[in-house]
Amino acid sequence: MIEMSRIRSGRRNDKERLEEEGDDDNSSDIPSEVVAYSKWSGRFTWTSIIQGAMVALLTAMLATFVATTGYPSQLVKALLSIPEIGFSEITALAGLALYLVVGVIGSGLTAQFYHHFDIRASKPYKGIVTNGPAWTHLVLMNVGVAATSLLMIYAGYLGDIAVGEKEAGGFGMTIGQASQQILNQFIVPVSSLLLIAVVGSIAGGAGFIINQFQRRDIHIQDIERKRIT
Repeated sequence: MIEMSRIRSGRRNDKERLEEEGDDDNSSDIPSEVVAYSKWSGRFTWTSIIQGAMVALLTAMLATFVATTGYPSQLVKALLSIPEIGFSEITALAGLALYLVVGVIGSGLTAQFYHHFDIRASKPYKGIVTNGPAWTHLVLMNVGVAATSLLMIYAGYLGDIAVGEKEAGGFGMTIGQASQQILNQFIVPVSSLLLIAVVGSIAGGAGFIINQFQRRDIHIQDIERKRIT
């Protein structure tokens, strides 16, 4: 009896060992590393990279202008005597900051939002109902921010030239003349382009909500259909 129990236990151990080896063989067929990719996360990531390159180019151009011309020293003297003329520099720097914060950092963070829905939450964007707002988000937000920032930088540049002395290549205008004749002309275009960027952001947020509830409804319908069958 003892020997029979040993034989049975040995057969049982051999069977368990073979089953474990079979599981190992099957698991070897499964890729050890599965790479999940979100198309919308990738699009916003590349957009952030392109926008970052544009900001770097603008910064390099500004640094080259400051290092190779005598205009910055004249501007500093003018600012010390008349601080009010610094409004044009503030306009240009605000445009550059807007480009950096919204165009570069904002697009990069938005890529993480889409990655969350596509990969972590397993709610990929499918169909025109969700992809439409995503395309609107991508195009309008980035085009609006880029155009707004570049226009603000250009307005600040023209404002600097307008209040500059004619001997230094400026227009010799007063602060009031520069504001009324040049800078005020940019208010409506800048506001309109900024509104376009806001509309794109709102469309993206609406797309997040639509995708969340639409995918959840589809998931519930699939579960109910499986229960019926």
